[in-house]
Amino acid sequence: MNQKLKQIIDEFVQKEALSVTSLIMTIFGDCIFHRGGMISLASLIQLIETLGVNERSVRTAVFRLVKNGWLVSEKVGRTSYYRITESSRQRFINADQKIYSLSHHEWDQQWDLVLLSSVEIENKIQLKKELEWLGFANIATNLMAYPGCDHLKLQSLLMNLSMTDQVVIFKAQTLKLWQESNQTVKRMVESNWPVQELHERYGKFIGDFRELLGIIENEDALDSLQAFQIRILLIHQYRRILLKDPNLPFELLPSHWLSLNARNLTGNLYQVVFNEAESFFLHTARTSEGAMPSAHPQFYKRFGGLVLEKNEPVA
Repeated sequence: MNQKLKQIIDEFVQKEALSVTSLIMTIFGDCIFHRGGMISLASLIQLIETLGVNERSVRTAVFRLVKNGWLVSEKVGRTSYYRITESSRQRFINADQKIYSLSHHEWDQQWDLVLLSSVEIENKIQLKKELEWLGFANIATNLMAYPGCDHLKLQSLLMNLSMTDQVVIFKAQTLKLWQESNQTVKRMVESNWPVQELHERYGKFIGDFRELLGIIENEDALDSLQAFQIRILLIHQYRRILLKDPNLPFELLPSHWLSLNARNLTGNLYQVVFNEAESFFLHTARTSEGAMPSAHPQFYKRFGGLVLEKNEPVA
């Protein structure tokens, strides 16, 4: 075990005050989702304990996730197991695509506007939350906007919430009537989307994990426990930033925007630790049928394709 890595990992865990509930979601999304979506509570406790979390905190967090509809519990004999619910599966799919397969589209200067003035008050809070998940922001009273949204996702969202008859959707276009208009649009974006906050968080993320990559690349062999710890902490921190990043077109962002730097660093570090981390996970994790099942082929497409060193069958 590399003592320098141990020191950095321990200091990071103590400094960041990690949310146990969020850590569990990271492990489910990163390790369990593509392997059937189920794990024993005992295994989950073992995995989370590697990050300095005690058993009681894990049980409390899991109970909360069940209560909120993310997980469902099953019991076989005296052993408890937890599985991703059908209702939360689409959320895991969306997060998986955003974290591991993110791509920027070329912007056509078009804006999508959603008018909420006809939405019933009790539904408006939920709809705004879901639209924010798609990247929309409130630019005026009862008006949310996004520059070039995924129309299929928007349509699916409105249909799932049974709100297709409560909103009005418009298309608008940015008109460059004078040279300064582009800067005006950028200022509007910065005042309605958390651009500066995200920039600072990306910068801190890069600073935190660049040193780890440098140390690991100079190691002849990587300890599987440390590889697992780094993989989970990496994805946990990246996920927390990325799920708040609306993935705006680069034309609307500062020229020194750091999201691509953070993504390249994440992909490189993930590739370096993946095999040893996966070995630790598979050695520890159990389902009601024993060992974890083979992963779905989509799992191995992360960050442009994972390089496998061990001959694990791909389902």
